[in-house]
Amino acid sequence: MSINRYQPHISVIPEDDANRQLANGFVDSDAVQANQVHIEPPAGGWEYVLQVFEKVFIPKMRNNAHLHVILLLDFDEKGESRRDKCIQSIPPEFRARTMLLGAHDEPETLKKEFKKPLEAIGEALAADCAQEALGTWNHEHLSHNLPEIQRMLPTIRPILFPGS
Repeated sequence: MSINRYQPHISVIPEDDANRQLANGFVDSDAVQANQVHIEPPAGGWEYVLQVFEKVFIPKMRNNAHLHVILLLDFDEKGESRRDKCIQSIPPEFRARTMLLGAHDEPETLKKEFKKPLEAIGEALAADCAQEALGTWNHEHLSHNLPEIQRMLPTIRPILFPGS
């Protein structure tokens, strides 16, 4: 089933295959309205995520007020400096519809910490969002995302979790 572009929908730009696996697990969760989410091919690095966003998605966002974008990247333990650089690349008029998420280090670290496949971690993250519990998001390698999750959850919740 394809996305209805006339309704609010989300595109995810993953940095690499590990982030794509996390996103797939999230979207494959029974709680998620999967037909309103599209996961792009891996960009090949965090800077390429920003390039894809700038060249492909900013024009799309200008033409479609229903489009929301999630930039899914590794923070490689660079934390706020990487976050700040990424946020600077998001035009202010699109900040409300753009979400920046990622592992503190890299998703492979999450896999070791949780002792689960990345898809299973993605499903747990989706379940937390659906239940507004955010337990998995409180993990030390993910907790830096909480302000972003709390900022965007009121907007994306009706798209991803209708009826929750």
